[in-house]
Amino acid sequence: MCMKFFVLKSKDPYLNLAIEEYLFRNESEDVFMLWQNEPTVVIGKNQNAYTEINMDVLNEKGIKIARRITGGGAVYHDGGNLNYTFISSEKSEKGIDFEYFTRPIVLALESIGIKAELSGRNDLLTDGKKFSGNAQYSFGGRVLHHGTLLFNSDLSVLSEVLNVDKEKILSKGIRSTRSRVINICELLRETYDIEDFIELIRRFVIDYFSPSLCEVSHCEAIEALRARNASSEWLFPERAMLSSYSVKRKKKYPFGIVDISLDMSKDILRKIRISGDFFGSRPISELEDILENTRLCDLSEKLSGIDLEEYIYGMSPSELEELIVKG
Repeated sequence: MCMKFFVLKSKDPYLNLAIEEYLFRNESEDVFMLWQNEPTVVIGKNQNAYTEINMDVLNEKGIKIARRITGGGAVYHDGGNLNYTFISSEKSEKGIDFEYFTRPIVLALESIGIKAELSGRNDLLTDGKKFSGNAQYSFGGRVLHHGTLLFNSDLSVLSEVLNVDKEKILSKGIRSTRSRVINICELLRETYDIEDFIELIRRFVIDYFSPSLCEVSHCEAIEALRARNASSEWLFPERAMLSSYSVKRKKKYPFGIVDISLDMSKDILRKIRISGDFFGSRPISELEDILENTRLCDLSEKLSGIDLEEYIYGMSPSELEELIVKG
């Protein structure tokens, strides 16, 4: 397997996400990337920023907000967090496959005495505490997988700025976000700083994959993606503004939270907006357009004609119909 290895020097979240997306859409070989952001909350592509983030804390501390192209939940990045990205054609036929892409990270941590495991949908844990969240996106036979690695992040800021859904907290049997997460540096017998940790991961990847070390060549396409990433239209799309929708439905499933707002006229579903921390390979706006102006009695037939898992991975048509109709 040929692989290119990039270590980004930028701490700009909008640029780093632009580089990642550009490589995903334009690079034919496999890619591994290490990168860091300045303090930033990064939300999933289907999430509503206003419900996921404590905006007062965000503004008070000067933390940026960014939106990625993968699904999943909100995460906090700072100088004590390391991000990694795999881009590959491997396993793309299997859809969402977190175990395959997290395995090298688990092995790298084992090499320094940390026993980690993939738990739930997309978290890496040690002794029941989370230090890594992961997300995936697939398109055109390619898979983008990226994850966080909390090394010595400010966990007090993380717990302040993220509005983690109470159902997610209760379902894991924990009291708070802060009690659930841990920094990797707390688990080490030796003293490492973040630069030591980055070098450790870098050397492990070189030994494991034998990649070619590469530099990113900036181009107009990357700059255009960066401008989009920083725009209010991308960060706060109209479908996140849900106050005009009179009917609200929300439910937590094993594959994630699905949050629906409806504008109903008698038995006709005039408008629908879907958000949440689920995964999917197609824009959720496509599904919204398909379902708008549908009579509830025709909903089952409408849903049977689409591959729902392309929009909400793991959800069946009957589950979505029940959520819309009954809540």
